[in-house]
Amino acid sequence: MVNKGLIIAAGNGSRLREAGRTIPKPLRAVAGLPLLKRVILTAKSAGITEFVIVVGYEKERIIAALSREDLGVRLTFVENPQWDKSNGLSVLAARDHLRENFVLLMSDHVFEAETLKRLRETPLGNHKTLLAVDFKIQEVFDIDDATKVVTTEKGISRIGKTISDYNAIDTGMFLATPNLFSALDEAQKNGNCSLSDGIQILASKGEMEFFDIGAAFWQDIDTLPALRHAEKKLLAACRKPTDGIVSRNLNRFISLWVSRQIVKTNLSANHVTGFTLLIGILSAFFVAQGNYWNAVVGAFLFQMASILDGCDGEISKLKFTGSRLGQWLDTLCDNLTYVFFVIGVVVGLVRQGQPHIAPVATIALFGVVMTLTLMFYYLIRHTTSASMVAVHQAFYKTETGNPFLRFIKKSSIVMKRDFFALAFFLMALLGRLDLILWTCLLGGNATWLVMVGSRMVGLGEAECDVKESPDPASR
Repeated sequence: MVNKGLIIAAGNGSRLREAGRTIPKPLRAVAGLPLLKRVILTAKSAGITEFVIVVGYEKERIIAALSREDLGVRLTFVENPQWDKSNGLSVLAARDHLRENFVLLMSDHVFEAETLKRLRETPLGNHKTLLAVDFKIQEVFDIDDATKVVTTEKGISRIGKTISDYNAIDTGMFLATPNLFSALDEAQKNGNCSLSDGIQILASKGEMEFFDIGAAFWQDIDTLPALRHAEKKLLAACRKPTDGIVSRNLNRFISLWVSRQIVKTNLSANHVTGFTLLIGILSAFFVAQGNYWNAVVGAFLFQMASILDGCDGEISKLKFTGSRLGQWLDTLCDNLTYVFFVIGVVVGLVRQGQPHIAPVATIALFGVVMTLTLMFYYLIRHTTSASMVAVHQAFYKTETGNPFLRFIKKSSIVMKRDFFALAFFLMALLGRLDLILWTCLLGGNATWLVMVGSRMVGLGEAECDVKESPDPASR
């Protein structure tokens, strides 16, 4: 399988520099990371471990910027002294370093790691080269500037920016053989050639095939509007299929806006996790005072902690800083926030002089502790993940013949943090801390009973083991 990549980063990116910046285009930040670094880390996530990077314009700054960091991959820099000519010469500059099949990428394109992973796993025929193309023409940003492609059942027949009868768009991702260098040699005229010229030579020989990226996202960043569009898409990709109804329609809009600001700073995902825990502790402190307005403020802070809880995962995904330690830190802080808040509610009710609070509080706290204990047991015993997403997925997948347990599972949307955090805030506005405690009593105990009753955490092996984190945004 291909594990070496070629990235061309020699041009001066004049259109992006016209936006008033002097920084080289490959070092221009997109959603918190320099373009070239983002390309490398995305490709690394797809399984590429060695990179040949062709530099030219401001090569010293680019090499210095990448050399300062340990990206966990092998980097080889090659200079193209003719960087002001067409990009085919940049590809040719790397010829001596690529004797085997390789992935060819552009330093100014963002894409999904899964797309490149599927591309590099695609078998190549003799002397064939694969170009990843996008058939979603109507969704392509700045279509006038895009490189157009004509595909047939036999492969690619034409490529170029001025084609009018095209049916696909060049995404700038290739799975190539060294035969590409020979085609570029053949395409040279007056010592110059573009990559598209070489691809056209291969197409004329029947050696150029295409790879459909499907619904995946990619973006060529040549202008400031394209950069902003790419950032918007990268942020949108942080949404999770497991988001609850409140997260989908409220929390994510706020957390993504906050994350967009934070990625421009040096704050890490773990910093955000710690800050979110602090807000959770403050929420418990306020609600524990027992009076109406403190309870409202406390519940509001608990809701804010629920919203900000999404930011650490979003930042981690945007900056490729995921780690098992970060996942555990996130999970522990999230659940500590919940426990502190419930204790704060109990103390607040005691200060209100609520009758019969002791037995209700005892049963509620027992349910919360049992649920969290079983969840952590499941994570440690049955997964290699530290994300609660693994628990949630297993919770929904387990089967039970008990009608009561099935009803509780179908009602489990109300047990998601995004839902009950908002519900707690509304209850606090009504001045009903007692309803919050009763909700914890019923929800906490129902959850652990379902987990045990459906044998999700019963004796023996669980029915739904998760060996890898199902959440790419988790840390």
